[in-house]
Amino acid sequence: MPAVLHPVHALQRPALPLQTDPVPCAFCRQNPPSWDSIAAYGLYQSTLRDALLRLKFDGALFLAPLLGACLLEASCCLPRPDALTAVPQHPVHLRRRGFNQAHELAKALHKFSGIPLQTELLRRRAPHIPQTGLSAAERRRNKRHAFHAPAAAKDMRVWLIDDVMTTGITLSAAAHALCAAGAQGIYVLIVARTPLHS
Repeated sequence: MPAVLHPVHALQRPALPLQTDPVPCAFCRQNPPSWDSIAAYGLYQSTLRDALLRLKFDGALFLAPLLGACLLEASCCLPRPDALTAVPQHPVHLRRRGFNQAHELAKALHKFSGIPLQTELLRRRAPHIPQTGLSAAERRRNKRHAFHAPAAAKDMRVWLIDDVMTTGITLSAAAHALCAAGAQGIYVLIVARTPLHS
């Protein structure tokens, strides 16, 4: 695997589309995200996609530090937070898979950055239906009220970590829970963003 996977893509507050223009796209004007800003290392394609798939589905945990380094590089455009937290899995799903790839990435980023990792800042309320194959409306219904954040999140600046963002619905639901708990700033940090198609 090449040492350099992709250039950094820093996104403005909206996640759609990948661009350097700070003007929000039409989707984000109609569906304002719950986060303050977002950064991605690259597009979900080529070698980066292969590495993320191996981590998630083959359990290639040795890739977590490499991908965590990608997160560290992408994070340079974000304000330094009080804590990191990963998009959580429900315990039922976690037992089935054996690990949470987002948490593995957050652990690696914690080691590189020294920023505290606080797994208790978010929990998933119930097992989720897989998002694959669902329409955007079905994805939104599937994730409505999916996450809970405790009062400990109040006034905190948080980096919310995940591996890949497709529609942003899962991340938006997680960020909404943190916002409802009183988080002062929510900054999404992902390894890859799926390419957009016109």
